[in-house]
This record gives sequence, structure tokens and C-alpha cells, in this order.
Amino acid sequence: MSNTPLLSTATLDRLPANVECPNYDRAALRTGIVHFGVGAFHRSHQALAIDRLMNAGEAFDWAITGV
Repeated sequence: MSNTPLLSTATLDRLPANVECPNYDRAALRTGIVHFGVGAFHRSHQALAIDRLMNAGEAFDWAITGV
């Protein structure tokens, strides 16, 4: 078993400086999209676009909830 901490909200501040992290309050987001299945295609396209909008200060009512 590895001693590497799991990726979570509590461990974001431990990531290297060159890793992009959300600069918005994730706890203040409102679900606007329910996505069935959160596979690689979804994460690399839709979720990335929404994250970029949120980092730009927009789309906070379009958070994605995966089921």
C-alpha cells in the first residue's frame, strides 16, 4: 500500500505547484447537470469545459453530479 495521500478536497493544497486546482469554492456550486456515467470521455470534454468556465468566474449553477 502506498503512502501517497488520496486526492480529495482536503489534499488539494499538497499537490505540486504545476498542478492546476480549482480557484472557486466547490462547496458553493449548484448542480445544473446530472451525468449518467463519468467516464474518461466525459471528464476530458464536458467536465473540463465546465471547470474552465468556473475558474473564469462563470457557470457556478452548472456543477456536474455524476450518477
